[in-house]
Amino acid sequence: ENTPKFIGVSEILQHSTNYTCELLKKELEINLYELEEKWHFSSLERIFIENRIYRNIEELDDWDKIIKTIHEGIAPYITKFKRVVTNEDVEKLTEIKIKRITRFDLDNSNNELLKLEKNIALAKDNLRNLTEYAIKYFKDLKVKYSSGNERKTEIKIFESIDAKKVVVASKKLYVNKE
Repeated sequence: ENTPKFIGVSEILQHSTNYTCELLKKELEINLYELEEKWHFSSLERIFIENRIYRNIEELDDWDKIIKTIHEGIAPYITKFKRVVTNEDVEKLTEIKIKRITRFDLDNSNNELLKLEKNIALAKDNLRNLTEYAIKYFKDLKVKYSSGNERKTEIKIFESIDAKKVVVASKKLYVNKE
């Protein structure tokens, strides 16, 4: 309310911890969204390449027909996705380089999807158990920044300052040769 508020250390610590938890939650939600998007596109890409849907668009020259054909090719697999396949997703598929298609490794792709699924499950678990995650976060901070990161500055008592020495040290003296 635009006035100073006098609070104790416990209240400051509580406020700071709650704020950190909110930030951690937002960070986890962003991470989860990014992981799910990556999983979605990796799955889409795998289906696109594995089922050779790209061959259906080789002879097409109309952009709308290309998008429609890819949507039709993906339609039988639509239940495998966690969200709706958009036109933007399909446009990304058209940007896949031929090198990526020819060097596509199904086992590697499946392993990557499994890793993404593990990370998604971990992010969801961390969101469900936010307090435990925050405690672990603070402990990790302590481990990361405690040993080997000792203070590098020295604490010294300042002596009384002599004004004449300061003036002489900061004053430029000029010589007039005339």
